[in-house]
Amino acid sequence: MNFLISVYDKTGLAEFLKKVRGHIDVVYATSGTYRSLKDLGLNLHETSEITGFDDLLGGRVKTLHPVLYAGLLYRDRNEGNQVKFDVVISNLYPFSVDMKTEDEMIENIDIGGVSLTRAAAKNYRNILVLTSPEDYATAADVINSGNIPEDYRKRMAMKAFIRMAEYDARINEGLSRISGLASDSYVAIGYNGEKLRYGENPDQAGYLFTSDPSVGVAASEKLNGKELSYNNILDADSAFETALEFDDPAVIVMKHNTPSGVAQDNDIVAAFRKAWDADPESAYGSVIAVNRKVTEDLAAAMKPYFIEVLLAPDYDEKALDLLRKKKNLRVLKVRWQRDDRLRIRSVSGGFLAQTPMRASIDASSLRLVTEKGADEKTVQDLLFAWKVVARSRSNSIVFAKDLVTTGIGAGQTSRVEAARIAAQRAGDRSRGSVMASDAFFPFPDSIDVAASAGIKAIIQPGGSIRDDEVIKRCNELGIPMYFTGKRVFLH
Repeated sequence: MNFLISVYDKTGLAEFLKKVRGHIDVVYATSGTYRSLKDLGLNLHETSEITGFDDLLGGRVKTLHPVLYAGLLYRDRNEGNQVKFDVVISNLYPFSVDMKTEDEMIENIDIGGVSLTRAAAKNYRNILVLTSPEDYATAADVINSGNIPEDYRKRMAMKAFIRMAEYDARINEGLSRISGLASDSYVAIGYNGEKLRYGENPDQAGYLFTSDPSVGVAASEKLNGKELSYNNILDADSAFETALEFDDPAVIVMKHNTPSGVAQDNDIVAAFRKAWDADPESAYGSVIAVNRKVTEDLAAAMKPYFIEVLLAPDYDEKALDLLRKKKNLRVLKVRWQRDDRLRIRSVSGGFLAQTPMRASIDASSLRLVTEKGADEKTVQDLLFAWKVVARSRSNSIVFAKDLVTTGIGAGQTSRVEAARIAAQRAGDRSRGSVMASDAFFPFPDSIDVAASAGIKAIIQPGGSIRDDEVIKRCNELGIPMYFTGKRVFLH
């Protein structure tokens, strides 16, 4: 068999070729790949022997030549007298949406590799195309069997087309981000598709696709437990996004896509106990995110409780030993990094896309709008409550005290009703708590609820046509109120 190889990522390539050496007649390779393979003792030649030139424009043009493509797009082995390829191995320059400059992006847009791959994939009836080192192990077994089935070549071709589409999508996204020019089209690519047990309900089919293997809950490493459900993944993502709002040690208890308890403490075990005790009734069967390494002590503190999913950036080995004693507990290790790409939500006939919400603000960004201000400790509670209310489903009100949530009213059609629910959930703990609202107060009625509950300070976006009435009522009740100047709706 004739091989054509042009790869940027040379991982595992030499080992793969050694395994299939007995089936190789000739290997043609571009210059860099040729140099990496020349000591293997293969019948190895540079593509320049076919094209008649090494490269043009300082390496920008290497493989774009009609004779080479005739050897990729042939219909019949008796067609023409050029070299015909049986196996094409190609992968691409590492284009990344995180590259810092437009020039860097442009120089990493692969042309030759994409063209080779597409031509070989189009001709899958005659050619096997491999586009990733992860394909080598299976491909070696298939080649060594002496027969490469057409359905296998077709599957590899489909993989190749998906990888090229994903590559083009990244280019579009990267150039759009760095230039500030929005395209009128958006391409969303999901790969490594996994069929879930079901969707939100048992009569719905559910799937998980990964858009980036390096970031987010979709790319997390499962260290223990049974299969994740559709709802587990939604809750885990909400818990993860909430935990990312906190720089200091924090624990988030998530239930049905809204926090039920959140706590911040220098001692991560204390933070867990406080977050769980903030609403132990709701915490049963929850998803928990911890923004620090899970220690043996923390794992021991979790032992008595029923937790569906636990996610954290890392785990002590002794902690994992304890956690793995709960066979059904899903333990996820997640790369603790923000994902700044567009967030996509499907709707009938299409999808919505938006940039991710970033709620965190500092004390200097707050605007005191009442006659009376709050002390520094209370302001810290306000900022804490603001981070939590931003990750609670709107309409949402959060009560908090001493960096622990005391009552959360979320997902309501009326803001004052959300305030009432938060007060009811808090009970006596509402006395001395602060209150955060994810959007402005349309009327002063929520302020009256806050006063009755013993709230000592309020944080909200501001921006209502009745702001003056709301501020006046706070002044009458002696409750300090701060505006953030930004809304944090989460539907």
